[in-house]
Amino acid sequence: MRLRIQEWLVFLGAAACLLSGCATSALWEEGRFARYHEPANPSQLRLFQSSQGQDVLVEYVESREDNGATRQCAYWLRPNVERLQNRQIPRFVSLERKQGLAAIPVLRSPPALDGFLPAGLYAVASTNENGFTLYSASKELGSYELPVYREGSGRTKQMLLTPLTVTADVTIIGGFLAVYFSPWLLPGLSCAVHQKQPATPNTSG
Repeated sequence: MRLRIQEWLVFLGAAACLLSGCATSALWEEGRFARYHEPANPSQLRLFQSSQGQDVLVEYVESREDNGATRQCAYWLRPNVERLQNRQIPRFVSLERKQGLAAIPVLRSPPALDGFLPAGLYAVASTNENGFTLYSASKELGSYELPVYREGSGRTKQMLLTPLTVTADVTIIGGFLAVYFSPWLLPGLSCAVHQKQPATPNTSG
């Protein structure tokens, strides 16, 4: 009876480990294979006003975290505000969209209150150039961060590797069970082998 209880405890423990999936669980940890895109340093921020003046085209250089590769990107500000706040990839547009648009001055520091203020819209870049604040004369219109988002290829890698990790988990659990039950299995196997061996003929006179 005691042996049966031990067997059930081992079985349940192994099943729990298998269901949790040691290797599989590690594979699907939050942030595994995550590769982030963020503004390059410097970001080469440029802003343009739409033809009707109702939106702002943002152009900047982004960098990939894993290999440092850079590319020039552009997106319209207003349709992407919520996506940027949620660290989602913005809806990028062609760089050609800036053709014919008026450039918005981007200052490196706020102008003096009693000094010259640019006519119309202007922006003040953040210290690290990862964001900017829009102004109209002395009125602040809003502050915005440049995109920082995680690419989706990490999830694809996790899905491709899952069958391998599940196989590894099953192998580990199977090995554990085999080692644990070997004191009971080996005598039975030994007995079976001896039973199959043919009897040695007696050659004595």
